[in-house]
Amino acid sequence: MHSPSRLSRRALVAATLLGLLVASASAQDYPQRPVSIVVTLPPGSTVDVLARAFGQQLSQRLKQSVVVENKPGAGLMLGMQNVAAAPADGHMLAFTPVTPLTIQPHRTKTSYAMDSFVPLCQTFENVFFLAVPSSSPHTSAKGVLEHLKAQPGKLRYGHSGTGSAPHLMAEEMWRSLGVSATDVPYRGETAFGPDLMAGVLDAGMVTTSMLQQLKFRPLAVFAPERSKAFPDVPTTAELGAKVLPSAYGGLFVRAGTAPEVVSRLEGLCKDIVATPAYQKQAETLQQNATYLDRDAFARRLTDDAQAKGKLLSQLKLRD
Repeated sequence: MHSPSRLSRRALVAATLLGLLVASASAQDYPQRPVSIVVTLPPGSTVDVLARAFGQQLSQRLKQSVVVENKPGAGLMLGMQNVAAAPADGHMLAFTPVTPLTIQPHRTKTSYAMDSFVPLCQTFENVFFLAVPSSSPHTSAKGVLEHLKAQPGKLRYGHSGTGSAPHLMAEEMWRSLGVSATDVPYRGETAFGPDLMAGVLDAGMVTTSMLQQLKFRPLAVFAPERSKAFPDVPTTAELGAKVLPSAYGGLFVRAGTAPEVVSRLEGLCKDIVATPAYQKQAETLQQNATYLDRDAFARRLTDDAQAKGKLLSQLKLRD
């Protein structure tokens, strides 16, 4: 007869092998039905258009329908709430900017946390510039900094809302460089464009798209490297500022999804971001199709969330 301990060991080994077989089968069978990509912004937005280009490529590779679902609202949190509440089987993904994870949880109570999701990969980055109207007397970022050191707060800059990524990036820069400016919040970037053109504002935090369309003068770029479109414009790091830009995003899946499914989705994400079709769509939308793998993306999110939490406390904008 077998001893109870030997039987227990055998049962444990059998259970482990069964678990591995089930996991392997789930990865091979995935996806078993159409996959949905939740976009946290409205139809027609830049992120939405990019998500649809991504979804088309994903559908081809999975040989399954991929449906883009727009779930805007609640400061981009509504879509993430939907994904957090979905089954952890890889059939619902989120394609979103990172702000509902790096900023919003510091400002309000959320039904999810950072660890509610697996950050599969970074798929895009929206580059912002500090810009002035073409008629401005300011011709360089260094000139602006000298102006603010001599006259603290004597520069009104527009941004797309209190606590938004561009607002916090600008404040990180000012504080890092030991100066202060007066922020003027608007409901989105396009809302302050006319005031910046008219000189009602001295400066603004603008995207590449607005910069080119309205012919503003760029003074600094919030990115690790200089812009190919504006190679003479220094980065914030070159100015001596420590800024962690938050205007990037990527693909997420609910935590608890089978590791084999996560690995497969991460690999597909890498392939898709590198395709000429996706790269071209991003370029058309004036986004950078900058890929980061799961580990690098997770590290960036963690560092960003910590920095923004500290900054929001300093600005008294934290819940």
